Amino acid sequence: MEPTIRTLNFKDLKRKTFFKHAIRIYLSTTFFTAAYTFLNYYQGLTASALLIVLPLISFFISVYVFVIRRNYIAGPYIVYITLGGALVGLSYLEGLMSGYYWFQLVMLFCLPYVIRHEKYFQKHTNILYALIISLMIISVVVSPLYSNYYDDLTRSEVHYKFVLNSSVAFILIMIFSLQALGQSKSFIKKIFSDKEEAENEKDRRTRVLSNLGHELRTQINSINGVTQLILGNDNNDVTTKKYFEILDYCNDNMLLLVNDMLDIHKIESGRFELSKEPKELYDFLNKITIAFINKAEEKNLKLHTYIDEKLKDVVVNVDGKRFAQVIHNLISNAIKFTEQGKITFSAEVVELNQEQVSIHFKVEDTGIGIAPRNLKKVFESFHQIKNEKNPVYGGTGLGLAISQSIILAMNSEIKIESRINKGTRFQFPLTLERVELTPKKVTNKDTFNDDFSLNSTILLVEDNMVSMMYAKKLLEKHVPKIYKGTNGLEAVEKIKLHKDIDLVLLDLEMPKMNGFKAIGHIKKYRPDVVVIAFTANIPSTEIIDKLDTLGFDDILSKPFSKEDVFSILKKYDKVLMA
Repeated sequence: MEPTIRTLNFKDLKRKTFFKHAIRIYLSTTFFTAAYTFLNYYQGLTASALLIVLPLISFFISVYVFVIRRNYIAGPYIVYITLGGALVGLSYLEGLMSGYYWFQLVMLFCLPYVIRHEKYFQKHTNILYALIISLMIISVVVSPLYSNYYDDLTRSEVHYKFVLNSSVAFILIMIFSLQALGQSKSFIKKIFSDKEEAENEKDRRTRVLSNLGHELRTQINSINGVTQLILGNDNNDVTTKKYFEILDYCNDNMLLLVNDMLDIHKIESGRFELSKEPKELYDFLNKITIAFINKAEEKNLKLHTYIDEKLKDVVVNVDGKRFAQVIHNLISNAIKFTEQGKITFSAEVVELNQEQVSIHFKVEDTGIGIAPRNLKKVFESFHQIKNEKNPVYGGTGLGLAISQSIILAMNSEIKIESRINKGTRFQFPLTLERVELTPKKVTNKDTFNDDFSLNSTILLVEDNMVSMMYAKKLLEKHVPKIYKGTNGLEAVEKIKLHKDIDLVLLDLEMPKMNGFKAIGHIKKYRPDVVVIAFTANIPSTEIIDKLDTLGFDDILSKPFSKEDVFSILKKYDKVLMA
């Protein structure tokens, strides 16, 4: 436990910056006060000399309270009250033209250096600022222009005091101003230093998270591969198959969690982007919502879906994957936090013309609701909704944060309304550009048929043995010959030795030579060969552009399914034999 100001020994206390500043101010003020006491006494101004003795005594009391008693608040109050009062008295005794009020300005300048910067710093400084300003006003109101108390104090002596007091005060104000300027420069320098350090730490975390995401997706791909192979085996009994279906389901959920973490990282690092493509909106929304009917029924809930008929045959330019992610998160949350009642999803056309369509989307439930104080927090990363009966409903708390970021990128915003134990409503408007539906841009996936063969010889380059085994098992039934390699160097050697290779499946992250370097050598020896990138990273525009520049023909993201592999291979096969 870090020692407090009260428990620090004197040796450690002396190292504190605020302590150094306060002691310097107290010592210098004590010196000036003693000098003014002597000067006034020497000039025969006994009442003024006695009045100045009061703050001199208060300085010693304040130092005692500060150093011995460790009360760093009482000291400044003792000094400011006695010194401020003494300055009012001196102005009254010697007249305003003596210039003692200048020292009240000095007190304002030095105040930030005599109170420790902590929780109640602003409160105490404001009180003392108000005190000094009040004393300055009192000095002006009650004090005569020249002394009425000292009959033998001439105007020329008063003017001399004015010059002396204003000069000393000006020097002190300049000292404190330069001190403040120096601290400001130091503070700004510290800010820039902290900013640079934070950016470096952010870059380091980016690399760590990127590598971690890559490794996790690689392992998920391995689990997925083995699970799919077992599920594809007709010899499994019903119970065993059921177990592996559960494993497959958990693996898919694990992939969603990893993708959510990588997504929120992209969003927070400013690397989030949308990839638009034409979508038939009516069918697209129907496919998303149909998947939730069974999930709702499992909890005895009703899922009501209303998709405006006007959206039929309307094709829009939208990032289908990201938009589906938003609808998925909102409906999934509604089901999760609703124990009885219904969930309603609606997409209602607000405006429709030849160029664009404006739609109002809404997801409403009769669930536990959200407390008013938490409404703004639901879109924060890692925030989870809780209630008294069920403290945590599970999940990463990233779904709504990601959904809001996606909708913001689409120039809209998700609004939320909620009442405890009554339900919650998420809604947002969206204006989407209409486009023409062309076969080139939008294709309907055919039902996958496992009865086909490819007339291509394939080189499979993968350093992960499980991924290698899974890919080889998928391919060996459909292609005449498969060559294997575990790194870029082996891939280049295989390309040199085997002229019959038509297509290369090339992993990007491998030892000795990675795929980014190997592609150059492969294309140098065999410009005609098709090279498809294997990657466990989520493909972004940046990655796709980089791969395209390097010479890759396509990309296959891990974890992949049988359908994913062959939909790509069929595009580049020399002769497809059914």
